[in-house]
Amino acid sequence: MKNSNNLTTISQSHSQKKFESIIQNPYFSLLLVSLIWGINFSIVKQGIMIIGPLSFSFIRFTVSSLIMIILLWRIEGNPFIKIKDIWYFILLGALGFGIYQPLWSYGLRLTLASHSAILLSISPIVVILITFLKKEEYIEWYNFLGIGIGFLGVTFLISQGKPSSSSPNILLGDILTLLAAICWGLYSYYGKHMLRKYSPLKTSCWSILLGTLIMLPISYFEINDLDFFSDMTLSVYLSMGYAIFLSAILAYIIWMNGIKKIGASRTSAFQYVTQIFGVIGAWLFFKEPIGYRFLVGMVLVSFGVWLSQRKPRPMFNSIDPLVKK
Repeated sequence: MKNSNNLTTISQSHSQKKFESIIQNPYFSLLLVSLIWGINFSIVKQGIMIIGPLSFSFIRFTVSSLIMIILLWRIEGNPFIKIKDIWYFILLGALGFGIYQPLWSYGLRLTLASHSAILLSISPIVVILITFLKKEEYIEWYNFLGIGIGFLGVTFLISQGKPSSSSPNILLGDILTLLAAICWGLYSYYGKHMLRKYSPLKTSCWSILLGTLIMLPISYFEINDLDFFSDMTLSVYLSMGYAIFLSAILAYIIWMNGIKKIGASRTSAFQYVTQIFGVIGAWLFFKEPIGYRFLVGMVLVSFGVWLSQRKPRPMFNSIDPLVKK
């Protein structure tokens, strides 16, 4: 009987360790982020349609930054960064939040949630191009082909952005989302430099905090017209809660941790996994149509992003020190 209990204990301990290894696996964690961000397109769109894209983004990241400061102080003790790094964090804050968020949220209001999910998935191509231009990775002919196919898919998708009664400015929304994708690609690439000095939590916290300050003058007039008693409905609170605790705090920390462990290029590849969940979410929440033209655009973008990242090799023996072997 005693031996049986010991075997049971050993089996449970082995299962627990296996489960913990899966949870700590960066690829599993980034897949979870893809799910969170994929559903996020449809959930956030509901809040944006009620209180406005700029108001929603500013409130979301104001609360997120305050919570992250408290978490940073409680977990790491020292929440501060070096003075010489402030300007770099201002750049990250602008790319990842101050500029990216208004572009993305306003674009999401104008276009379809499914379009937004697909267009954002091209951000890995931005990372690939930067690493090539900076001679950090060698790009084969099929990588260039993938970049071309990806942008062909984007062009095809945007060309289908015809106005409708529910979304009369789809084309403008698509263009704003495309600009947001470029900003996010830049953020993913340049964010890895601060991860050499700071933890993913501290890097995310200061990026969000400074990005929110940059967002303030852009969002001021829309926030000033907001009636917190009548406009902040239950739907807005639920949408805001999801966007703050799951999409902003949890997902951004995991994302930066992924960049630290497996590199910016591989982490950015999960953007095109996000689009799959985003399309499913748009269909479930908004009953957005998924016609053959839309599917062609999605397939071209997905295949292009995958091909552009196929078998990246270091150039001149340069190795990303953030990628753990």
